[in-house]
Amino acid sequence: MSQIVDYGDPYMEMLSIYLRLLERVIKDESWSAEVDLSDVVLVGVKHSKGASTDISLTGDGELKGISAAGTGAKKDPKYVALQVVIDKMNDLFGAESFAESQIREFVNGLVERLMADPDLVNQTKVNSKKQFMESQDFQAAVTEAVVDNQDAHNTMADYFFSDGPGAHGVVVALADAFYETAHDQLARR
Repeated sequence: MSQIVDYGDPYMEMLSIYLRLLERVIKDESWSAEVDLSDVVLVGVKHSKGASTDISLTGDGELKGISAAGTGAKKDPKYVALQVVIDKMNDLFGAESFAESQIREFVNGLVERLMADPDLVNQTKVNSKKQFMESQDFQAAVTEAVVDNQDAHNTMADYFFSDGPGAHGVVVALADAFYETAHDQLARR
């Protein structure tokens, strides 16, 4: 593989050799002992009820196909890509109960953090989308951004719950911002 993929790190080459040798040891044929599962007991199952949907047929019993070409609305590619990330996060966290707004804010925070890296922005200018998506630099930057966001959010939450002098100010500022945003949305309706 090192002739095809530039690992860029001797550790990756060593890992490749180790895994290739490990594969010989852990093949199905090399296992002779049976695993005894007779004393395994299921102690619990977590089940979250999702939104229910009515799937019954209504109307005259006939399906209606496409009525006219080009009747769909054009979607902004930025929001389509964001929705794909949100869907993948929902699949990843399946049983967890995260609101869509929480996932959207998490993703938006990461995107903004990554946009602050001029090297990554320059890579989008000189590479195709496929090349950029395979970039090890981007993968490392995403990991770093997740850690930085987690540290920042934990620090802010700790400060907020420490009853510091600014906690009340944060609540007042949020109330002001929420009030203005809600009024703007109601005025647009």
